[in-house]
Amino acid sequence: MNSLADYGMEDRIFVLLTVGTLLLLGLAVAFGLATLLLRWRHNRVARLWAGLEARWEPVIHRVLAGDSPPEALTRLVRPREALRFLDFLSRFARRLAGDEVRVLQEVARPFLPHLARGIRRRGAEARARAVQTLGVLGLPEHREVVREAVDDESALVSILAARALSRSGEPDSVALVLDRLDRYELWHPAFLSGLLSEGGLEGAPLLRAALADPSRSDASRTVVANALRDVGDPEAADTACRVLGDEAGPDLTVACLRLLAEMGASRHRGCVLPFVASPHFQVRSYALNALRTVGTGDDLPAFTAALEDGSPWVAMEAARGIRELGGTELLAGLAEGGGPRGELARQVLAE
Repeated sequence: MNSLADYGMEDRIFVLLTVGTLLLLGLAVAFGLATLLLRWRHNRVARLWAGLEARWEPVIHRVLAGDSPPEALTRLVRPREALRFLDFLSRFARRLAGDEVRVLQEVARPFLPHLARGIRRRGAEARARAVQTLGVLGLPEHREVVREAVDDESALVSILAARALSRSGEPDSVALVLDRLDRYELWHPAFLSGLLSEGGLEGAPLLRAALADPSRSDASRTVVANALRDVGDPEAADTACRVLGDEAGPDLTVACLRLLAEMGASRHRGCVLPFVASPHFQVRSYALNALRTVGTGDDLPAFTAALEDGSPWVAMEAARGIRELGGTELLAGLAEGGGPRGELARQVLAE
């Protein structure tokens, strides 16, 4: 048999390419078979769980209706199905409220200790699901496990635990979230503000202190300012005014101005006026919006001048301010003319 060295250069290259092609083809076939096997296993497991849930669902409806006791459902669950059953109950409970959730909590009770004991031995994704399940079905009985999860190494597990405690009315849930706001910086600010606002007015003193704290980042204080606005805390307007005087960044400034637009009073006029001339159009716009709440008739010239602002958003707020300060005749005169200001005046008068 001839060795590869017996062939010419072109023949050797051809042989190597052929061998390489065959190897690649073999790998492609192997990967294809592995993919088919995984898909088959996935579909088989999905059919298995779908069959179980189809068996559980009619019974859960009877239990919720009071036609069957909780035991009628729990005796259908084998030990190896417990975690899947809890996941099923949790998804069901998130669509319900009040007494119906309490019924599902009673159904889940025998299975929860195993979930709580094993939570630390699981991966991050499984811990997150476990905390979410305990938050829906296991509070207050498993509160300590959920509280410990607030300090989990996974930010996802931590925030799900904090959210569960907030929704359960945990007295110090606002403090738990505030202490970890910087850790949650990748989460949407509106979600974080909503989480903090679930503490209601009882949590407002802690939120005001956090807003006034210059050692916190502007991003965190912006979240807090929005939470105070969601809560509707009237005392927060004074705090917002003090923050505006401390050279806050644009985002924090906007959040404070939005708070003053809803909760401010005439005594806050002086801290709003300087921002009507801000170099940032968003700040100018929200400053005029706040001035509509805290301003007086003496501010009509400021609104009139802002009609010529290069930003249409600022000009719109200016026109609305003129209308609210009694300058309807001025707007009517502008509406009779053409150009963008005439169109703007007509739009505001029609609102």
